[in-house]
Amino acid sequence: MGRTYTKFADPETQKLLTLLVDRETSPEDYKTVMFKLGVKLGNSILNSIENRQSYVYLACTVEDADFLAKGILSSLETEVSQLAFACFWNQRFSPFEVEDLKIAPIIKKYQEPVNNHVVQYLIVVKSIISGACVVRTNLSNLIQKIEPENIFIAAPVIYETAEEKLRKEFDKEIYDKFQFFYFAKDDERNEQGIVLPGIGGNVYERLGFEGQDDKNRYVPEIVKSRRSKLVQKI
Repeated sequence: MGRTYTKFADPETQKLLTLLVDRETSPEDYKTVMFKLGVKLGNSILNSIENRQSYVYLACTVEDADFLAKGILSSLETEVSQLAFACFWNQRFSPFEVEDLKIAPIIKKYQEPVNNHVVQYLIVVKSIISGACVVRTNLSNLIQKIEPENIFIAAPVIYETAEEKLRKEFDKEIYDKFQFFYFAKDDERNEQGIVLPGIGGNVYERLGFEGQDDKNRYVPEIVKSRRSKLVQKI
């Protein structure tokens, strides 16, 4: 039992993951660590993008937008020719109070158009992937409008069954496109379904939100900025 690090987790990355777990890390410092981990994930992803002229589409959840996703964007935006963005507000719950039966319907979304472009790389990012219901929901929504050639699923930490569980949710033609990017895999969860050591508990609380409803009222700065620029182009 314990944590397994991947080839992407250099010593500096491992120190950042330790800061996430530390309960003494303040919300502001936690946000900074998430941004730095995003930069590192972005660099790892960039090394797997063969053609820098590719069209890349990055999708995240609202709580990750200004921190983890912003870090990934900062690594990619000056290196690839076209980069679009989507943000989802999910309401995660279980009708049966069972962690692996949770659902995460989308209650709101910001999604930039691709304007008939072929998307070579779709990147779906999450702070941690455990039951995979949020990633499954958002990815299912995206591939209704986007037909990516490659699907990159990125998170600092995942639970040991997350990859296989996510693959089982999609047809072979979709899951054959999957490539996972993460720094650590954990094999333990507590009674509340929180991965241990994971990312140090409930991500909403660690980021300073007062629970799920509070984070779903939040409009990320990155969404405001990109939406404003998009409107100006129209």
